[in-house]
Amino acid sequence: MTEYVITRPYYDSRMYATRLLSAIFGLIEFLLVLRFVLELLGANPSSQFVAWVYSVSGSLLAPFAGAFPNWDLGGFTIDLSVIFAMIGYAIIFGLISWVLSLLFSAMNEARL
Repeated sequence: MTEYVITRPYYDSRMYATRLLSAIFGLIEFLLVLRFVLELLGANPSSQFVAWVYSVSGSLLAPFAGAFPNWDLGGFTIDLSVIFAMIGYAIIFGLISWVLSLLFSAMNEARL
């Protein structure tokens, strides 16, 4: 009689944490880019979808709101606060990733 052994691939908690963090960061950046494009093109804020994007991204933009003035270029508006928020969240993501890598490397060394 033949015996089959099924093995699962090795997954570490660092991979899960990095993927989760990357997904959250990607969603935040997507919402901010979408807001930037909608503002740039002069989307109508009374539209339900545009109003929803503005309300969701507004809470993400709140710490950075008013840091820089908007540039009005005729019918287009460039919101520099959104760009500043995207850079700020990228820096925060980098710092959290760095801290997690230090934490998980310390945990791996403790196991040895």
